[in-house]
Amino acid sequence: PTRATKAFGNVSIAVPQAKEWDARYSHPVPHTNTYYAKCMLGGVLSCGVTHTLITPLDVTKCNMQVNPGKYNGLISGLKTIIAEEGASAVWKGWAPTAIGYSMQGLFKFGLYEFFKDYYSNLAGEKAAYDNRGLIYLAGSASAEFFAD
Repeated sequence: PTRATKAFGNVSIAVPQAKEWDARYSHPVPHTNTYYAKCMLGGVLSCGVTHTLITPLDVTKCNMQVNPGKYNGLISGLKTIIAEEGASAVWKGWAPTAIGYSMQGLFKFGLYEFFKDYYSNLAGEKAAYDNRGLIYLAGSASAEFFAD
């Protein structure tokens, strides 16, 4: 707890003060560094894994954009790529996709929670509650700035 000093004549006494409100501890689950790390891991898993799994669709889409006459549909495009280049060809670019989207998810999910708490603490308990929509928006925008 914070302490204030009270003077009584020549004697100063440290008096415990009421603890300041902290947004990190105002939730059913305290927002500790472990909590933020779990949010970051959730971002890695949700963004990195899902985007990596759709790499074949992205490869086919890019081929359709470059050569629309040859690749005129998703299923037929996938079949053409596999027939001409092999099954592994539809996974071209999976590693940069996995790394890039994992990092984006890490920052987006983890920093969103951090910035929500940071801005809430700046505003104070009542203002944070009254303006929570704006605080969530600012937290999201701040996280997105670093994620992208």
